Order: sequence, then structure tokens, then C-alpha cells
Amino acid sequence: MLELFLNYLTHNKLLLLFIVIAIGYFLGKIKIKGFSLGIANVLFVGLAFGSLSENLALPDIIYTMGLVLFIYTSGLQSGPTFFRSFNKIGITYNLTVMAVLIFSSLITIFIGKYFSIESSLLSGVFCGSLTNTPALASILDTIKQSNLSLSQVELDQLVGKPIAGYSITYPAGVIGVIFSMYIFRIIFNINLEKESIIIANKLGLGGEDLNNKDIRITNINIIGKSIADIFSNNAYSEVIVSRIKKKDMIQIVNGKTILELNDIITLVGSSSNLIKLKSYFGEDIISDLSTDRAFLDFRRIFVSNKKIIGLSIRELDLHQKFNATITRVKRGDSEIIPTMDTILESGDRIRVVASRDDMDKVSKFFGDSYQSLSEIDYISISLGIALGLLLGEIPIPLPGGATFKLGAAGGPLLVSLVLGYFERTGNLVWGMSYNANLTVRQLGVVLFLAGIGLKAGFSFGENLSKYGLILLVSGISITICNTVLMILIGRFILKIPYPLLMGIISGMHTQPACIAYVNGEIKNSVPNFGYSLVFPVSMITKIILVQIIFTIMKI
Repeated sequence: MLELFLNYLTHNKLLLLFIVIAIGYFLGKIKIKGFSLGIANVLFVGLAFGSLSENLALPDIIYTMGLVLFIYTSGLQSGPTFFRSFNKIGITYNLTVMAVLIFSSLITIFIGKYFSIESSLLSGVFCGSLTNTPALASILDTIKQSNLSLSQVELDQLVGKPIAGYSITYPAGVIGVIFSMYIFRIIFNINLEKESIIIANKLGLGGEDLNNKDIRITNINIIGKSIADIFSNNAYSEVIVSRIKKKDMIQIVNGKTILELNDIITLVGSSSNLIKLKSYFGEDIISDLSTDRAFLDFRRIFVSNKKIIGLSIRELDLHQKFNATITRVKRGDSEIIPTMDTILESGDRIRVVASRDDMDKVSKFFGDSYQSLSEIDYISISLGIALGLLLGEIPIPLPGGATFKLGAAGGPLLVSLVLGYFERTGNLVWGMSYNANLTVRQLGVVLFLAGIGLKAGFSFGENLSKYGLILLVSGISITICNTVLMILIGRFILKIPYPLLMGIISGMHTQPACIAYVNGEIKNSVPNFGYSLVFPVSMITKIILVQIIFTIMKI
């Protein structure tokens, strides 16, 4: 019966693919004492099916396409914050990740020397324990290029050893990272939701829901000052003034608006920031200017007009065109306090305050088309991915005459980060709406996880019995040392908030399954920000380190 079932799946691999995804997703929803592998279960279901027969492996194009889609859309989403935050802190995080990876390579060499593990096997163990497929690809290419005189059979045997080390340690590499992050979250008694909201607000990624409060101006220190003068102080950048009532007239606020005694203003911000900052302006009153629509109105509007996507609020010049102001930006599930430098992205839901007569004109200006949010510009996404794949094929020289390539992961990631930062080139919009990006990103990650699981499943079971548990134990040791060291340094020395640290660790391991798990636990963009911040440097560092490990172990 089993043989008939396997034979049926062998000839119906499209069915097999979706069975693996469905079962993986189902198991990912099961939590044991609050812990679940989430979408990473797709990988392990793939390994389970793949171990039954080598004929169940899917064509490489499946998981490669999934990897490219996931990496490219992640880069697009994170590009703006990646470059804007690559300051002293960003450099510190990347240098720390590089140091931890170098330490991990030294542990790998020590283990290899101690247990006399040959260089090709040990290289695969390093790639698998740190879950880096591009690094594995680079070492396979090195082996092929340096052994051209061997027969095809001999070359296949030699190439099979890094794959064996990789396939044995890769699953443990994924589980080890997720398990370590979960355990230390419990040990440190971390409130993920609270910490993620705080750091999201600091990074401008959206966090706590926004509210509004009416304040009567009584502080003599700000009377006679303009809004621009007051908000030039960054201490007050966490709130925005949406309206002002002077005597009996409610007006739109702009930078030139002068505050006078007994003016009533509407402050918009998170509840914690409103409580913290309200006393600076004056005193609470029982009032809600937003309900008075005799002069002004407000409306939630979708940003879908391609002509304004990628422009800052300052460039829109709304005060001059419509005497309007944007008081809130909702991106995904997070609300953001806008500044003049806030870049509008496709699919943003903005709250606009304007006169009743101009509101329809304002809606038309921004597009306000819900249907367009699910549309994908296949010209821009195809061109962007093509550019990334071409970049990934360029050989980059290493000391000693060796070369490496960024591959199907590194090339698209670097290109998408740049394109995501620029958002548009002339009339060509590179960005995608949050909804469309999330859909494509999730599709990509499940294709990758199912494909790589089915691909590695059979060799995993075969090589585990052939080479013994020593490789598995070695890989687990490297994974745990790497992850725990980064957690301790990040938490106690660099004081990195845990939600951001989880994203950085996932990026250090260049692991879609880990960031997918973290995204299931944290409902904002903080982990993706950390992931994209260190992913490029982590991947390139591991590609270089695996070449060094291979060379040292051959001596």
C-alpha cells in the first residue's frame, strides 16, 4: 500500500507539494505550552515525506523560486528602514554579528580537528548548522572547480559529502535557533508585545494604536510660538497636532500656526505619549473637535495613486494644494505618526483632515482604490528579480584565487533593498502594497520550505545512519553556541530589545523559517527590520568563512 502511495505521489508532485504545505500549516497552528514551530513545520513535513523515497524530491526550480520571491519581497519591504537606519547602531549590530560568526567558525574548526572530520563534511556541517544554502552552493562550486580531473562518479561522491553534512545539521539548525529564542524569552520573562510596541515606535515602524486628545493651551512658554518652532524639538515628534480651535473657528494646523492662550488643539499619538506630553501644552478638557464637522472633515484614504507613491509628505505639499493634513498612517497592522519626511508606500491607509468641500478632491489625489492594493506590477517585480539574479551570477574574487557568487538569495536581496529604498524610478514603481507584498512573501516561503524539505529528506535519513550522530551533535553545538552567544551579547551588552534581537538572530542565520516563526509571534515589522539589517552582511560573511574552513581543514 505504501509503495503504491509513494508511486502515486512520485507521478503527481504538484499534489505532493500542496499536501506538504497543508499538513505543515496545520501542524504549525498547534501549540504546546505556548510553543509552536509555526510555518517552519512545512520544512519538517517535507523532510518526513522526502525521507520515504528519493523520487519524491521536487525540481530545484520550486524551492529556488520560493527563495527568490521571499527574499526579494522582504528586501522591498525593509529597504527604506535598512538604509535610513544604517548608522552607528546598525554598524555595531553588523560588526557584532560578524564577530559571532567568526567565533562560530573557530568552534567549527576545533570540532573538526578534535573529531578528525574531513574538510568537505565539516564545510557542510557549518553551512547546515548556520542554515545557509548560498554558502553550501559556494563550497560545492569550489569542490567542482578544484577537482576537474576526477571522474564523474568520484566527483559526485566528493560533492555528496558537504550535502550530507548540510542535510544532517540543517533541521537541527532551524530547531536550535527557534528553541533557543523561545527558551531565553521564558528565562528573561520577556513581554514580546510590550517590547515590540516600544521599539516599533522608536524606529518609526508603527506600534501602539493611536488615539487623540483635546488640550487647552495654558503653558505660557509656548504661547506665541509656531507649531514648526515647537516641533523642531525631537522630544515632541511622537505626537502630531491635527486641528486647532481659535475662538469659534476650527482650522487645519500647519507649521506657521501660532499657539495662543486658550486655543484648543487636538493631539494625536499613542496613549502613553499623550499622557507623557500633554502637560507640556496645557490641560485636558472634555471635548472632541473631531466630532465637529461643520468646517472640517476627516477620512481614511488608501494610497494607490502611482504618481505619489514613494514621495514624502513634504513633497506632496498638501497645505498649499488642499489645505489638508495627514494625521495618521496605517501600514499593515501598525499605525504610524507621520512627519514631513514620512515616505508614502502603496497600500498605506492615511487619515486626512481637510475642509468638507475639498475631501473628494483629496481622495482622488491619493487614489483611494482598494482594488489596486491587491494588484502586482509584474513589470517592476520581474525586472527587479531579473536584476537580482544577474547580480547573483557575477563571480566575486577571494584571496588565493577563489571566487564566490551571491547567488539566487544574495543578488535579489541586495537589489530589492536598493529598489525598496528608492521606491520608484521615474514612472516605474518598485514597491508593492503591504497586502500584496505579504501575500507573495508567504507564498515564497512555503514553496522554499516544502521544496528544500523534500529535496533533503532522503539524504538526511541515509546520511544520518551512514556518518553517525557525531555530525548531528557537532551541528547542534555550533548552532546553540552561535545563538546563545548572540542572545547574551545582544541582551546584556548592546541592550537590544528582544523582538528586534530575534529578527537579528534570524538574519544572522539567514533563515526564512526562523523569521517566519518570529513573525508569527510578533505582529509588526520590527523582526523583519532586524532580519534585513544584518542579512546581507551575514550571508557574505558565511560564504567567505566556509571557504576558509574548507581551506584550513585541508592543510
